[in-house]
Amino acid sequence: MNRTWLHIIAVNLLLVGILARLRCVVNHHIPLGYQDETGFHFGIQHPRED
Repeated sequence: MNRTWLHIIAVNLLLVGILARLRCVVNHHIPLGYQDETGFHFGIQHPRED
């Protein structure tokens, strides 16, 4: 069986779909935040003004 460019495109689309779902799952389960001496905080850390 000869692999044509249609087969290559189909496999690439399948892999892109799998990676998109995996990225969605990871982003859903891992919170965005930071940790300092007072604990974990959600969101982006603001620069300190010393």
